[in-house]
Amino acid sequence: MKPGMIVTASLLSTIAAVVLLVVFQSLHTRTWGGDRAEPVTASHQAVQLTNDNLVDVLSSLHMSTPIARVEWKQSILTLDLKVKGKDISYTEIYENMAAVADLSFRSVDNIEQVLLRVMAEDEWLHNRHLLLAADIRRGEWPMYAIDTLRTWKSTTFSDELKDWFHLMQTELWKKQFEMTSQG
Repeated sequence: MKPGMIVTASLLSTIAAVVLLVVFQSLHTRTWGGDRAEPVTASHQAVQLTNDNLVDVLSSLHMSTPIARVEWKQSILTLDLKVKGKDISYTEIYENMAAVADLSFRSVDNIEQVLLRVMAEDEWLHNRHLLLAADIRRGEWPMYAIDTLRTWKSTTFSDELKDWFHLMQTELWKKQFEMTSQG
């Protein structure tokens, strides 16, 4: 074989390899990431929740309902949000719940389950009563479900929200919020 043909064949095979890699990369992005693909940047670093940084991580939440109790154990975050008085709306509670889910599943990568309770506290007797509970598990709902919860405008949940977040409303919730939203 002549030296010119060897160089030409080598150049053509290199160009073909580059073209195939570009085609494969574009197919790879469409097939495996699709519309849900999010760009990966060096600035995003998922936090690992530990008992040592629990307070720091949760203090980044700016909520209108304070955290009454928190526990971190074996990838399960348990939170009680405290509602005092009647000055808080159900939409604020949904926004706070969504903020917890957002932090837990978008910013922290070692939380697999959030057990979230919304508790009413009697101002005089300091008794606590369950209003609302959620059992939110990683991977059991689409990411837009957090925004759906954040913007929900009804005292009752859709079947989808109930299924995604394993939501349960008590009779006290219904008395407190359904009656006030109707009247």
